[in-house]
Parts: sequence; structure tokens; C-alpha cells
Amino acid sequence: MKREDMNKAMHTKIIESAIQEFNEKSYEKASMNHICQIGQISKGIIYHYFKDKDELYLECIKICFETIVTYYQDHLPLDMNQEESMKIYMQLRMQFFEEYPQLRGLFFHTILRTPSHLKEEVKMIKTDFDVLNEDFIKHYLQSKKLRTGVSFERALEYYKMMQNTFNDYFRVQIENGEPFDEIVEKHEEEMENWIDIVLYGIAREEN
Repeated sequence: MKREDMNKAMHTKIIESAIQEFNEKSYEKASMNHICQIGQISKGIIYHYFKDKDELYLECIKICFETIVTYYQDHLPLDMNQEESMKIYMQLRMQFFEEYPQLRGLFFHTILRTPSHLKEEVKMIKTDFDVLNEDFIKHYLQSKKLRTGVSFERALEYYKMMQNTFNDYFRVQIENGEPFDEIVEKHEEEMENWIDIVLYGIAREEN
């Protein structure tokens, strides 16, 4: 095998081992030693390819979010109805994690437990994913008649605020020691209901 091919194969092996570790654990709990054990790789080899744990972690989440964005782009129907866009979004999200279970934990650990010292780097990596999400809600809102006094821009801003609040609710549960897998399940189960409430409210307007 040529040296270039050997380097590429080793790089891939390190990434696959690291993704497995970061998928099962948060950044804080993930161990470089365990990554070595998973891939049967020496720590010296890992540090030959990656400066430190931060660089390796960021490369893993870069792959994660690029894979998600590409998946959406490949599976979105070209003639998607505005009214059905949110439903399609949720279906594709569930479908993605069924097909890529090795990225599910990594994704949610990143969304709900972003390492504080890497927030800016993670934000940059997530840019295309965040733009994709925003495009979805824009596409959906364009099919709706907004309340009097609520502009399209204000509706979009409000949605983002509520999205942060939704995720903060689950972050608190993580801090309280609730099992992470149960939190993720609840997050996904509640998301569609949450979107419905954000868009339509919880109180019935009296005539």
C-alpha cells in the first residue's frame, strides 16, 4: 500500500474510532485512551494526525453535520409543498438517525452539551445546518397567514428564541443527571408538538 493510502486509511480509522467514542459519550467524558482502545491505535499515532482532543472532536462533528446537510439535500423533494415542508423535515430527521445511528449521540451531545470553550468553533461548523433549518421554517411560514402586527422577520426571530428555550429545557435535565438516551428520546418526541405550539399557540381564541 502506498504511503498516501496508508495515511488516508489511518486517518479514517482514527476518525471512525473517535466518532464511536464521542457518539457514546459527551466531549467531557470521552477519553483519548479509549479511542486508542477502540481502534487499537497508539496515542502517538493519533497526535501525529491531530493536535489534541479538541481538534479531533471538531473534525468529528464537522463530518456529522456535513453528512446531515448532504442527506437533506439529497432527499428533499424538488416539488415540496410549503404546507408539508415541516412534516417532511421531521420525517427526514428521524430517517437520518435510523440510517446513521453512529452519529445520533454525537449530534445531540453537540447540540445539548456543546463544550463551552469550543462554542465559537462549533457554531461555525454548524453554519450550513443552521441555514438549512432556517430555510425550512422560512419555507413553512411563507405558506401561513401571520397574525396582524407580526412581520415575517419577527415571526422568524421568535421561532429562534423559542428553539433555544426548547433546547435549554433539555440541557437542564442533563445537568440534573437524567439519563441522556431518555432525554434524546423525549427531545425528538416533543419536537413536533413544540413546533405546533410555537406556530399556533396553546390557547383557543374566543370569538
